[in-house]
Amino acid sequence: MIASTLIAMFTMFEVFGKNEKRFNIEKLKKIHKINGVIYFLLFIVIAYFCLNFVMGTKTELSSRGAFHSVFAIAVISLLGLKVSFVRIYRQFYNKVQALGLLIALTTFGMFGVSGGYYLLVTKFGTDKTFNIADRYKKETAVKSGMFTVKTDAESISRGKDLYESKCYFCHDAYSNKAKVGPGHKDILKNPSLPVSGKPATPENVANQIKNPYKDMPSFSYLPDEDVQSLVAFLSTL
Repeated sequence: MIASTLIAMFTMFEVFGKNEKRFNIEKLKKIHKINGVIYFLLFIVIAYFCLNFVMGTKTELSSRGAFHSVFAIAVISLLGLKVSFVRIYRQFYNKVQALGLLIALTTFGMFGVSGGYYLLVTKFGTDKTFNIADRYKKETAVKSGMFTVKTDAESISRGKDLYESKCYFCHDAYSNKAKVGPGHKDILKNPSLPVSGKPATPENVANQIKNPYKDMPSFSYLPDEDVQSLVAFLSTL
């Protein structure tokens, strides 16, 4: 989508931003139009998977997720407005260039709080600490043979319901602020668990639920399926 946005900006600037044209204007307009269709299709496909996940899991959006959603809604709204100015309300055609630039800038914002954030915190995938921790989590999960983290909407939704009935009184799922116990935001994204200091792996989280460290009450009576659902929900935080 970023590549598509850059192509849209380049063709727009070349068509409207220069008196002396370096390229064939009709070809640039055709490229801009085709590129716009590709951008729209990419947006719809990505939005489908995002909305499907949100509706299926019924989890509260993180602050980054909320910003991403706001940018996404702004992008599709501005895009619809731009198309209507080009196709229907042509008396506003002189506003199309400004709308196009606004769509591009909003796209950069939308990308920045999602994919851009990931690239930044991992130093474009070269952060050794992040990579080692991530690899350790995966290897530990495979070696343990206990379970793999479920990612289906039903398990995550069930895990959220269990969390609200079993854990909510002592923990805040959506922040790191302590209530009776520590907050659980990013619990499986951090290198270690907040109290025990053990590696933040799905197996260690499951073990903490059934055989807790320090003052936490035991939930050893929960069946493995429920523990898996809880871990599935915690992995979305």
